[in-house]
Amino acid sequence: MTEPTLLRQIVEANKSFLTGTARYLNSAGEPFVVVACIDPRLTGFLEPALGLPRHRALVIRSAGNQISERTRDILRSIAAAVHIGKAGEVIVVGHTDCRLAAFSASEAAEAFRKAGIPRSAFGDDDLRTWFGAFASIRNNVIGSVEFLRKAGILPSTVKIHGLILETNLGSVEVVLDGDLVSQGAAPPSLELETAKPAPPVEKDKKEAVGEPHPERHPSAAAHTPAATQPRKGPVIVGTPVAAERPEQLEAAPDSLFAAALVLKNFLHRERDDQKLQKAITNLKMIWQKEKSPSRVFAELGNITRTYESEYPNLRIALLYLENAIKSGSADKIGFAEIMRRLLE
Repeated sequence: MTEPTLLRQIVEANKSFLTGTARYLNSAGEPFVVVACIDPRLTGFLEPALGLPRHRALVIRSAGNQISERTRDILRSIAAAVHIGKAGEVIVVGHTDCRLAAFSASEAAEAFRKAGIPRSAFGDDDLRTWFGAFASIRNNVIGSVEFLRKAGILPSTVKIHGLILETNLGSVEVVLDGDLVSQGAAPPSLELETAKPAPPVEKDKKEAVGEPHPERHPSAAAHTPAATQPRKGPVIVGTPVAAERPEQLEAAPDSLFAAALVLKNFLHRERDDQKLQKAITNLKMIWQKEKSPSRVFAELGNITRTYESEYPNLRIALLYLENAIKSGSADKIGFAEIMRRLLE
């Protein structure tokens, strides 16, 4: 029986992680490179989410997991990993809610001015260019893979993959399958932007309250011509993609993390609903004061009841979580951790 490819092993390890059991790849296999972001939320999270084993995964971290002409030191590290460390594949891992995808030039300028650093220290380039800001997380991953492929520093036998990791729950989206490309399949093309960048004032206001970049807003597709909406590339694992109706985005949850993901995605999609936000604020207060799962589930039921016609899996997800807590099967992950990820 043929051993699964490295990418398939990582996908399977991620599925196991989403059920609450970290499963690491064999540490004795061929080394491989992982290029990931410096975001501290990935520290101690990236490895179990992807099943990265010690003594085998050569992890390189850089702001925005970007490989470009402006980040040539990344090329040096990748070349060392391949030609000296004997790595046979490279995986570029982007992640949701990346700060460089919501970059504010005015905030960055204010920060270094307060530190007494002159603007001239950053050269004449636009600050977005200097810091390597980007609008699309997916395009950034694809662009980094393509730059590395054309850089001429790697043998043609080295497979290069592109993934996006959901920062909170850890589900993985495969956006570029290097196995298929090595077999002659065309790599996915860069997508057209689904939303125009917000004006600077509005953008800064959104960043100030921690609101995600418009590129990730689920309603953005509704304002985009139909021809630009379909996503290209391999099948997605764990993370829903754009669809016409919300109920088409979720399969019925079959694991604790899948159930939590249904709720997390619902809260994200409806984050502009002021009434819902007030209810969530109240839920946070209840959780902080009482720490009672039964009280929390009752409140979640009240909150989601209004939306059940649009999100029919909410009831199923709540029931799955409640039964998992009552049966004790959620002990390994912990209800407190689920609540933290839902409400953060």
